[in-house]
Amino acid sequence: MRTYFDHASSSPVRETVVKFLASGECRAYLNPSSVHYEGQKSKSFISNARETLSQRLNVDFDNFLFTSSGTESCNYIINLAVEALNVENFIYLPTEHTAVIDAISSKNLNNIICPVNNNGLIDIDYCEEIMKQTKGKKLLCAMHINNETGIIQPIEQISELCRRHEALFFCDMIQSLGKVDIDLKKMQVDFASFASHKIGGVHGVGAVYMKDASLLHKDILGGSQEFGRRGGTENVIGISAFGVALEDVYSNMEQEKALINKLNLQMTKGLHNISQDIIIVSQGSNKVPSISSILFPGLKSENLLIALDMDGFAVSSGAACSSGKVGNSHVLEAMGYNENESSGAIRISFGWGNNEQQVTLFLNALNNLLKGMNFKD
Repeated sequence: MRTYFDHASSSPVRETVVKFLASGECRAYLNPSSVHYEGQKSKSFISNARETLSQRLNVDFDNFLFTSSGTESCNYIINLAVEALNVENFIYLPTEHTAVIDAISSKNLNNIICPVNNNGLIDIDYCEEIMKQTKGKKLLCAMHINNETGIIQPIEQISELCRRHEALFFCDMIQSLGKVDIDLKKMQVDFASFASHKIGGVHGVGAVYMKDASLLHKDILGGSQEFGRRGGTENVIGISAFGVALEDVYSNMEQEKALINKLNLQMTKGLHNISQDIIIVSQGSNKVPSISSILFPGLKSENLLIALDMDGFAVSSGAACSSGKVGNSHVLEAMGYNENESSGAIRISFGWGNNEQQVTLFLNALNNLLKGMNFKD
């Protein structure tokens, strides 16, 4: 029996989505750009999913664009900022996902890193000084929930800062959906990105939120789909499954949050009982209980991952964005952890389907593993 503790990488497809895909209804999903009845019926399925997303996040129907992934969504927003809005300055946290950092780095513009403190939180005062000194159009990029540590940035405070200095605000919310309540109108972000497979939908579907629904920009040419913003026939089945997963998430959110909080408390207590040398990153800070970076100073992440995998436990060393990549985290480095600490990091991320027995078995397996590796207090 295997145990999956890598929901931040990709959450297993929810049972409601499995039933939807097996229902046979998908056979009627045809090209939504066709004008005949069958095509328009398929278009209505996309509209239903878009309506679900907009209602749950409290914005208008046409504020959303569907993409192929969270990575494409992040890239789309960066490209739109440059090509459609003439943004000249990117201000971003060093703990952002590589989908944001690499997209920004590809632009030959003024790219400014805003530091974070030892808990991974934005330095608001430093950011304000950057805003004051930076001339020209600005876009600030700050991830809502960090994909490696679970730390929650103060989004409303950041958005107020951006409004005060006439800067645009892009918030990567790929890890937020399903974990915390999101009200995009209240948060006052200009752009946000999402991904279906993080909440138990299928892979291959992302979403972009744009506060200004009149903006038109294309990265993919060849059609007028998605309100003229993205060429290519839409992934009707995947988008519909995203809507199904989203409804399931919101129907069960409070129960799942309570369970995950219990699992996190059990895990935290168990880790401290194993060894006081184990470091739980940002423990005691404002973070979601579903994502934790655990450091084992002096050990190597790859050895821990392989040994745990052989024992039947799927965990990661951080973001799963490069096939087979195991290396020191840029997130932990930005937070001030040294190589000895960060080289022994693993990420544990809970989600739907996990239970207390799995955590107990994991802690027992980890304890035995650490004894064999001579990890001591």
